[in-house]
Amino acid sequence: MKEFLNETLVQDRIKEEKFSLMKDYISDRIDNPVLKDKKKKSIFFELPSRIRKTKSISDFTSLERIHIVVDGLIGDLSKAEICKKENISPEVYDELKYEFLGAFNEYSEFKELQITLASHNKELILSELGENHFDFFQKFKDVTSYNSLVVPKEKDLLNYSSEYIKINTIVLLDKINNFRQINKKFEDANDKLPMGGFFMGSFETFNSRVGNTRFCNVPVLKHFCSSMGFLVHRVFPKLPYIKKAYFFLTKGKNRLLSKAEALGRLVSCGFDILDYTEIDGIYYFASIKIKEPSYDMNPSYGPLFKMKRVGKNGKIIGVYKFRTMHPYSEYLQDYILKLNGYAETGKPANDFRLVPWGKFLRRYWLDEMPQLINVLKGELKLVGVRPVSKTYFNSIPKEIQELRLTQKPGCIPPYVALNRKSSVESVLQSEKEYLEEKIRSPYFTDTKYFFKALYNIVIKNKRSA
Repeated sequence: MKEFLNETLVQDRIKEEKFSLMKDYISDRIDNPVLKDKKKKSIFFELPSRIRKTKSISDFTSLERIHIVVDGLIGDLSKAEICKKENISPEVYDELKYEFLGAFNEYSEFKELQITLASHNKELILSELGENHFDFFQKFKDVTSYNSLVVPKEKDLLNYSSEYIKINTIVLLDKINNFRQINKKFEDANDKLPMGGFFMGSFETFNSRVGNTRFCNVPVLKHFCSSMGFLVHRVFPKLPYIKKAYFFLTKGKNRLLSKAEALGRLVSCGFDILDYTEIDGIYYFASIKIKEPSYDMNPSYGPLFKMKRVGKNGKIIGVYKFRTMHPYSEYLQDYILKLNGYAETGKPANDFRLVPWGKFLRRYWLDEMPQLINVLKGELKLVGVRPVSKTYFNSIPKEIQELRLTQKPGCIPPYVALNRKSSVESVLQSEKEYLEEKIRSPYFTDTKYFFKALYNIVIKNKRSA
């Protein structure tokens, strides 16, 4: 792509005589007295060069200004690299780009140039990925359109300007496993796209990588290699101090992700998942921008984490649990329910967010032991309705919503004390009975339900879903 852009953009499309033409056109805008007056109002431009240390716009000829901006627009250099190379501040670069694009958008061949650049999108996808991958992307949006930006492998999305080509689709050809800061890339894609814009890419999971290893048919080697790979590429990037050494040595390349984390990051950055599919061991996704990113600066990776739950009077509280799901799983709650609905147990059906040991912890309520912290903080009781998410709360009958808001949630749910099934209907009925009894007898209801639950767990082997 670099060679194509250099040849097409610089040599063919904008030859020296066109640079000269644009130079005259943009010079008229840059040398406009109105623009000069605006610059004089800026403190930066009033400072002498020996104090400001970096160059100002007036230090460059019109042709030099064009070359500086073009270097950034075609993706060869990052903004920081250009500023360092030319000894200018980011503000000066932004002003150069603003003036250039203002003139270039009125240039008669701008749309033709966009079409020429996009004409190689299909060829690029086919050469780097293959026909099946092109067909998957094309199913959702015409990626051969000049409004589609296809970013080749080893290229950085941050170096492409959304002002240069008004895009409504971004396709990343490199796996997100190779990105040092995945969320930053997703957030930048969100920023470049309009509402309803399409964002597509790919990722590799731990299971698919193990299946593709050449040691997969040798049990001992397979187990050893997969364990070491999981430790190095999955655990190390998440440990506070070790991750610095990991990213220094690997540059963030080839780390491991779970399907839940990859898709959860996508949703957290403002995208709704349209579909995903596995092709040759790699997952490919298509999504659409529906909102601004959440900018989750402190995601939870450790074994203990907090979940946002509805407490008494509708107050949102952080309920502690041992992790039974992959990081960023909380962002996929609505997607999983929309995809699979609820199982008979009252939990989301076919939930791929669970970690391998998650079912064991849940079955014996071990994952809920940290909720005792919330009991000590006065946010939960030992016995009471389950603390639930806002999404679940909004889906239950209005009558039970109102009853729930009158009481603190609890660690031991009523359906355990009443020895009922864990289906949605059974749980809701149990909660209604408990809440109505709690209102009639506020002092002894919890004690009665606690001993009933203890009897069912110890004697009748009542287990969680």
